[in-house]
Amino acid sequence: MIFACLLGISLLHAQTPIIGNVAATPRPQGIALTIELSAPTVPQTQRLTNPNRLVFDFHGFSLQGATRHIAVNSGAIDDVRVALNSVNPPVTRIVVDSRQPLNFELKPSGNRLVIEISPSPMDPPAPDALRPSLSIEKEVLRPIDTPKKAPAPIVPAKPASSPPASKPPSSTPSAYTLQAKARDLKLEDLQPLEAKAQTGNPEAETTLALAYHAGTLLKKDDAEAERWLRKAADQGFMAAEESLGIFSETGVDRSAPAPAEAIDWYKKAIQQGSVDAATSIGLMYAEGIGIPKDPAQAAIWFRQAAEGGDGVAQYNLAVLYRRGNGVPQDFKEYVRWLTPAAEQDIAPALLDLAGYYARPPDGSATDMVHAVHYFERAAELGSDRAQAILGNIFALGLQGKPDYEQAVKWYRMAADQGQPDGQFGLGVRYAFGQGVPLDLQEARRLFTAAADRGQINAQYDLGTMYEEGNGIPADRSLATHYFQLAAEQGMPKAQFRVGRLLASNKESSDRISAYKWLMLAQDSVKESSPILNDLRRAMSPQEIAEAERSVDNWRIAHR
Repeated sequence: MIFACLLGISLLHAQTPIIGNVAATPRPQGIALTIELSAPTVPQTQRLTNPNRLVFDFHGFSLQGATRHIAVNSGAIDDVRVALNSVNPPVTRIVVDSRQPLNFELKPSGNRLVIEISPSPMDPPAPDALRPSLSIEKEVLRPIDTPKKAPAPIVPAKPASSPPASKPPSSTPSAYTLQAKARDLKLEDLQPLEAKAQTGNPEAETTLALAYHAGTLLKKDDAEAERWLRKAADQGFMAAEESLGIFSETGVDRSAPAPAEAIDWYKKAIQQGSVDAATSIGLMYAEGIGIPKDPAQAAIWFRQAAEGGDGVAQYNLAVLYRRGNGVPQDFKEYVRWLTPAAEQDIAPALLDLAGYYARPPDGSATDMVHAVHYFERAAELGSDRAQAILGNIFALGLQGKPDYEQAVKWYRMAADQGQPDGQFGLGVRYAFGQGVPLDLQEARRLFTAAADRGQINAQYDLGTMYEEGNGIPADRSLATHYFQLAAEQGMPKAQFRVGRLLASNKESSDRISAYKWLMLAQDSVKESSPILNDLRRAMSPQEIAEAERSVDNWRIAHR
């Protein structure tokens, strides 16, 4: 299904390029934005947090049509907003709102630009932050392999009913185990598998069904997959019941999902000892998948799966205790359930437990020994976020005194994965010669890489290097560019610096922009007011009115 905002295309104006059609197409783990342009261009991009959003500014482009919202609700992405952010000079802004950080890739092709956007669950917080994450991914059997996220329950709980009694966790293979087996089938495995399924072996029937669903060796056929699953489920085979629950929940081979049927299948699987099925019911209640959100019910089912040893359920139950959703807020219970999830190497649990010890939200004493232990465990599993945070810990001396060699080690590991906070942290070490030889060229290279991925401190420091000519030739235009990137993310000192630079220009559009940035900065940077007063005396009433509108528009877009 394609969610589209058809803004229309009228006669093109020779002097003012326009944005025409904007369409958002769901993809397996995100969306693809397709933007029709009257002339080729690449937008200025930013990644903002609190809340998470991507911002694409098309400088010099007017918007054909009125401000629009595209309701997406695809995975972590909520909607897309398209608006004219500035009239003179024209700037059209496209904002993608989401519940977690996003990655994107620009793919220009003539007068069409495609922006592929996907969730980035392991993106880090700001360099000085050690806040715990509140999201998790759980692989599920779906027609497309999209992640299932942790609950964000906000609706008051209903009276909860108890789940049916279940058998102890089963030793028989789960749907996820057989799904992996089906995907790994070789051609020579297929005939023996079909023969075994024909004899009524439920494991073979389920594996064959999932091979049809995956479409690896066999032509993808979800109707045939469901036929084989029902054969296995009629024998009470747990993995088949789990799979049918997932098929019903996601609407495989149907016109629409069937949540009530999904819950029935999951409950049958639970009777066979499935903890995954209990987790799936918990996620349905937590996310409101086809049923009203009910965090109290989610907690009941998560608890059953957690007590059965499911790490995902343990993590999600911990999150409910931390937030006080469906259960009383209780940090002891939070840590109690977070710890076994972390011990199963559930990456968000490792990060959250490390974050708890580094900055306890309940006021208990900081424990950097345990924090570093869990951050290192996550880092060794490949978490670039944990690697960047470890770099911060050692660079800031949060264990007692700075250890720049250790900081450089972890920053470099994160930077090698393209992680922007790691790139920035390593750049700072090169800028000051801490743990590495002083090398301003390498610092600039790393700052640039981080700044281009939206790292606000890298944008500001790069702007400073270009304005002051610190180790590189001074470049006022590049200084303005990078200060403005950081200013758009709400950094007051960057707003002041870009406003000060633009205020000395003679162009009306520069004075209007300078006024906007200085006005936004003046509450935090006292030096803004004198420059703003001088600028106001040099501007016409019309220019001041337009600048005031641009201030209002910026505040609306960033509230």
